[in-house]
Amino acid sequence: MSGSEPLVSIVIPAYNCGGMFDKCIASIRTQSLEDFEVIIINNGSTDGTAETARRAAREDKRFRVTDMPHGMAGSARNAGISAARGEYIAFVDGDDCIAPQYLERLYRAARDNGADISVCGFDYYFLNREKLRRGLSAKETLYTRDEALGLLLQDTKIKFYLWGKLFRRSLFEEHDITIPDMYYEDAAAVPRLFWFANKVASTDYCGYHYTRAFSKYTEVRMTPGRVNDYINTVPMIRLFLEEQGAYDKFKGKLRIHVFHVYYAVPSMVKQSAQENKRPAKENISMARAKLRLCLKLPYERLKGLDLEKPVVE
Repeated sequence: MSGSEPLVSIVIPAYNCGGMFDKCIASIRTQSLEDFEVIIINNGSTDGTAETARRAAREDKRFRVTDMPHGMAGSARNAGISAARGEYIAFVDGDDCIAPQYLERLYRAARDNGADISVCGFDYYFLNREKLRRGLSAKETLYTRDEALGLLLQDTKIKFYLWGKLFRRSLFEEHDITIPDMYYEDAAAVPRLFWFANKVASTDYCGYHYTRAFSKYTEVRMTPGRVNDYINTVPMIRLFLEEQGAYDKFKGKLRIHVFHVYYAVPSMVKQSAQENKRPAKENISMARAKLRLCLKLPYERLKGLDLEKPVVE
């Protein structure tokens, strides 16, 4: 390692990752950039995940493990961020894998361009077919803060995911950014990081392999809580942009995200049908009404909105 601090801290929130965790660890240990540390947050696992993590730490001094009671991924990631010593932070989920040059290409893109964030493309790995499918291609590009944030809010050329990116650690520390304890926490946190970034560099390397259970875009365990959290990403992003005096500049881009949420709601509600107390039609209607309200309400009234009150139940 260079001096006492590594170039990159990899934060892994790990909960019952099963056999995929061995593959995840192996993909990290074979990285072409070797100057990194790995902080595994064992999030109350009850399978063999914890032992796999401890074995990795025994075999490789770059790995260390912290155990915590099972909770949301946000708390686990925050624990990793607090423990990180690297110049940059990368997030890897315990059931995903990274390609051999993942860290090197992201680090070079950030370093060579003096960027606070770098991004790359990714593949989907479908467990039911055991095959990769291209998820997002990227190209060598340097974005200004506004260009990158605009693309992020559209969630197309740059996705909301925390993984597939490298973040300068000072972004979290200097701006007191933490990951909220909710589902779809990426969409709530990543726009904040992009807002405070000086530049965002993109590399054409497709370096992240994101594991999905099925080849169709369905969640394994959709619940009313997941649906409500997805809806709440809209007011959370808008409120942040309002606080920065930037909502008028980006509201057209944010509407693209609202469009995605608006048309995803019926499928999500139907997937959570077994746990829903109300008919699907009523839940969909209330969810969409809240989304429209989140765009129309004046800022002061939006601040008073109770995000803890579910509209899908």
